[in-house]
Amino acid sequence: NTIELKPNPRLPSSLACCMVAISRHIRRRWRPQAVCAAVSAAIAVSALAALAGVTATGWLGGGGLSVATMRLFHPRGLRRGGVGLERCRASVRRGNIIRCVVTNPDDPAKEYPSQALHPELFDPKGIEGWLEPGLLEALRAFRESGDPLQIDLAALPGVRVEAPGIVSFACLTKETCGKILSEARRFTESEFVQHPPNNMNRDGVVLNDIGLRPAFSMLFQRWMKGIGARLFGEDGVRAETLKGTPLETENWGGCTLTDHHTFVVRYAPDRDRRLDMHIDECDVTFNVGLTDGNDFEGGDLEFCGNYGTAGYRKYHHTYRHEVGRCVVHAGKRRHAVADVEGGERASLVMWTTSLSFRQTQEYKDKCGDFDKLLRPLPSEGVTPDPECVSMRHDRDYSKWSHLI
Repeated sequence: NTIELKPNPRLPSSLACCMVAISRHIRRRWRPQAVCAAVSAAIAVSALAALAGVTATGWLGGGGLSVATMRLFHPRGLRRGGVGLERCRASVRRGNIIRCVVTNPDDPAKEYPSQALHPELFDPKGIEGWLEPGLLEALRAFRESGDPLQIDLAALPGVRVEAPGIVSFACLTKETCGKILSEARRFTESEFVQHPPNNMNRDGVVLNDIGLRPAFSMLFQRWMKGIGARLFGEDGVRAETLKGTPLETENWGGCTLTDHHTFVVRYAPDRDRRLDMHIDECDVTFNVGLTDGNDFEGGDLEFCGNYGTAGYRKYHHTYRHEVGRCVVHAGKRRHAVADVEGGERASLVMWTTSLSFRQTQEYKDKCGDFDKLLRPLPSEGVTPDPECVSMRHDRDYSKWSHLI
């Protein structure tokens, strides 16, 4: 998804033309064949430019190319540093490049907090103020003992079994959700170099990378980890029922979760509109709504079966976000975000992983060997549901595309 080009200032300026040509082509459509065509076209353009004496300065409207790291990045296009910002923006208005980002040599995790809209978010000591009071009380015994068996899932505020294997509860206060979302928007509009939250979403912020890792690591270690153990831990720790309703969860390393990748994703009709059916690259997923379901149209979270099972492409449940409410599920449960027709849908996602569980035979029996890219494709025996077919991730998509 990312190609970094670091041109030597002594190289012919036609190289810059080549990069711009590739960027402009890919802005229209990101496909492998488009990239090949763009590269071929750009080589021809650069050769003609060299013969005609066209300079990069002329191409970019006087922007110049001193120093510079240029990034070809889907879908943002060309990112470049070392160029006057106003001149760069003028080139954006003319359509020559896609976006200007001033390359900051400093680490955003160190530099951004001093410019933050809500600096209090960056202080791990204030984490308890983020959480719903009922959640603090329900997890108090776990906090003191570290024993997940001390957690009574029924005591979690507003807890409910959404569907077998999927549980939700009230987690963050509305005020906290508003602050996290506004902070993500501010960082997106800043001139720090930004990275996509994962290989599927384009519009979002990796909170770990902007100085919030200590705060979210504390949230993970002191609160979420215990819930993960009770829902997706080993036998003897994992709860079987919740208020008399069978949970139907299974072991996904919840007792040995060691790391997290936490980010904000945003969807809107003119940005990331939807998310194709997929699985997460984690073991247990915590997903908190930052915008209320009444603030956007469409955008439901659609669940299908667990990866590696015969029913992995059978429809399971539809969930609609509520501000501050966290939905928890196995990372290998297939899910998607439906088209957002209006407004903005935003959520805070924490991917948690157990490295030790991934080395077990139990994990390999379920998922294959991810390290060796060996993933099972079980025989379904039935026609998949149209909601569960993935254009991006299903090798036999062409066989079932008529269902969509």
